[in-house]
Amino acid sequence: MYNKRYAGFILALLGLSSYAGALPTQYRVATEFKNLNIATVESETDFENFTGRTNQVSGNLIFDQDSKTGSGTLIVSGKDITTGVDLRDEEMRSKLWFNFDAVPEIKFQVTAVRSLGKDIYSVKGNLSMSGQTKPITARVTLRYNSANATTKSLGLKGDVIALTTKFNIKLSDFGITHPAISVGRVNNTVNITLKAIATNNP
Repeated sequence: MYNKRYAGFILALLGLSSYAGALPTQYRVATEFKNLNIATVESETDFENFTGRTNQVSGNLIFDQDSKTGSGTLIVSGKDITTGVDLRDEEMRSKLWFNFDAVPEIKFQVTAVRSLGKDIYSVKGNLSMSGQTKPITARVTLRYNSANATTKSLGLKGDVIALTTKFNIKLSDFGITHPAISVGRVNNTVNITLKAIATNNP
């Protein structure tokens, strides 16, 4: 259900994409539409694969449509990530793993944005998780749409930006070590995907 709705929304935005010169504008992740926002983390090994996911994504972004630059912060609620196995979710929230019980947020603070052409950007920033902060660079697709009949019909107010990114991190970079990693049940390198919709309506 989520994939079909999100795909339909993105296709609608692509069909109605428009440009309008403007000053840097602040956007807020539309947290009231949780099904439009999703973060996933994937681990794949020879012995065990799993995907954790949450719709609890929030944050504020600044985007300059003229200069194709921006800044801001995105936050994922780590304590709300679920994998479909309650016992695994509970253990991963503990200090033995991600320590989300004590430090519940995964935070990405943007430090630099560079346009790669069209709707593709190279985004540098600091990723904070489990009490550790590391610099990362992610390739981001960001599409801007001024308010129109389609966005209004979906309940979104104001202009809209839709962003999608996928990148890898090493758990050991964030101080996360566990016997399950050393025996190959969990990959030290995990794939993170983030999709979010933000509007300039406060």
